[in-house]
Amino acid sequence: MLSLYDLCADGGDDAKLAQQFAGQWHGSDWAVAEDHWEQLVSRVLQTRDMQRYTPRAALRVSERIALDILKVYLPHQRSTCPICRHLIDQRLPRAEREA
Repeated sequence: MLSLYDLCADGGDDAKLAQQFAGQWHGSDWAVAEDHWEQLVSRVLQTRDMQRYTPRAALRVSERIALDILKVYLPHQRSTCPICRHLIDQRLPRAEREA
């Protein structure tokens, strides 16, 4: 799996996304950002659509989809990391999650 560090090393738009993901959403805590990146890619990888690909191709497609998710959400300053949001939602009482 490509790490955020790999994305940064490659440069270009993906490097900017990785830097924003770590900086904007994770307060420059690269360890947490890397963990959340891996969780995001993993969740995409586990979707039913990935079954039609070889394992290697599924991983690459999942990484690309995860990057596309970041492209959509990162420009919105008030948005949060989808993994952080999920963790916060899980901590809330059920009534508050469903409100």
